[in-house]
Amino acid sequence: MKSRMRRVLLKEVQKTIEKHSMLKGAKKVLIAFSSGPDSVCLLDILNILYGNKIEFHLIYVNHGLRPQRVLKVEENLTKEYALKYNINYTIINIKVKKKKNGIEAAAREERYQRLLHYMKKIDAQRIGLGHNLDDVIETFFMNILRGSGMRGLKSIPPVRLPFIRPLIDVKKADILRYLKKQKLLYSLDKTNRCLNYRRNLLRHTIIPKFIKINPLMHKAIKKEIELLHQDDEYLEILAERVYKKAVAGKKNYASLDLKRILRYNQSIISRVVMKAIKELRGDLKGYETKHFDEIIGLKGKENGKKINLPKGLYAQKECGAIIIGISRIVQPLRVVVKTKGEVSIPSTKVIRTHITSNFDLKKRSLHCEIFDLRKIEQPLFVRNRMKGDYIKTKIGRKSVKNVFNEFKVPHYRRDDTMMFCDQKGILWIVGIVRASRGFIDKKTKKILVVECEDIN
Repeated sequence: MKSRMRRVLLKEVQKTIEKHSMLKGAKKVLIAFSSGPDSVCLLDILNILYGNKIEFHLIYVNHGLRPQRVLKVEENLTKEYALKYNINYTIINIKVKKKKNGIEAAAREERYQRLLHYMKKIDAQRIGLGHNLDDVIETFFMNILRGSGMRGLKSIPPVRLPFIRPLIDVKKADILRYLKKQKLLYSLDKTNRCLNYRRNLLRHTIIPKFIKINPLMHKAIKKEIELLHQDDEYLEILAERVYKKAVAGKKNYASLDLKRILRYNQSIISRVVMKAIKELRGDLKGYETKHFDEIIGLKGKENGKKINLPKGLYAQKECGAIIIGISRIVQPLRVVVKTKGEVSIPSTKVIRTHITSNFDLKKRSLHCEIFDLRKIEQPLFVRNRMKGDYIKTKIGRKSVKNVFNEFKVPHYRRDDTMMFCDQKGILWIVGIVRASRGFIDKKTKKILVVECEDIN
């Protein structure tokens, strides 16, 4: 019985590893070790299957959130297992600062960061985690309660490089039986029995009732998750195509063309929004379905309507578009411009100037203006907009705000629009409109040419 159960479990784990190419090209693997049943089982099985091919290294992260006597037991078990399997180990002590999402979430985030840092330090290629099939089922139900949509119902992925989960298809009961038969010691976290935590309430009270209704519940939900993965992969391919056609942007914003994206259903639009956020922030941590719905909901709002999003993002309705951008504090900027030379506006533009006696007006464009040097008052400078700004045009005095509205300048571009000024005021709202001062005529001898180039 003992050898048969061992063979079955080893075969199941190896099948999972090969199916997802978890260890392809890996020569050194870091195992996140807690001394609990999952990590002990993971260590033993990986050592049996790949101990002669891959160098394993244990890392125990002490968050300091539980009694010292408990943490000491776990640390000692880590050392004993490292000695037993003749592998290196590391114990890392961290201090967790409570964040808005709670101390447990903060501890998990800090742990993952330390694991990634240490993986790079020892030049490992993978980090093995002990999540099992029960964890997948619990997360599935937790995400149903959160209303996290298909993305959440896919639950825990087998692979999110460099993290791998070789036990993802193994039930907790089978892990415990394996450890008992193999006579492998492990520690238990007593907080896992506390029903004040939602996950524990699911684990010990609710899920057992579902199993009574359907003893094959694990298999059924696992199949459902696999189907969700297939559907999601297909929708992601479609969303990628739509994104390329409908979204434009730079490193600090993404512009979603409403006319294009509204041809598609909510599922595709949500994925386009998610991809835009990923491009700006790197991942979707901290964002939920409600945030995506709020962004999409801007389509029916008036132009200029803005909402603030987590992690320093905002979304704003513009003319025919929804802008998702990185919020920033605009610092006052003023740069002196000489009549010949070049000045850089940090991360936005380059202003070039020179003087000529003759200029072909056909060469003038939105990014080039000319002035009679005699009719303007030096010194010259460029600055960003200020409250109360106005410009005197041929048809009278206009506020810069009204100019922006008239020329439909998106709100996210207004702070980067420069004002080219002399001592009397604004000569040119760069790239948009010039003042009625400084025009050249037949008496003009020196023409100041001002050119503006955007920095990509």
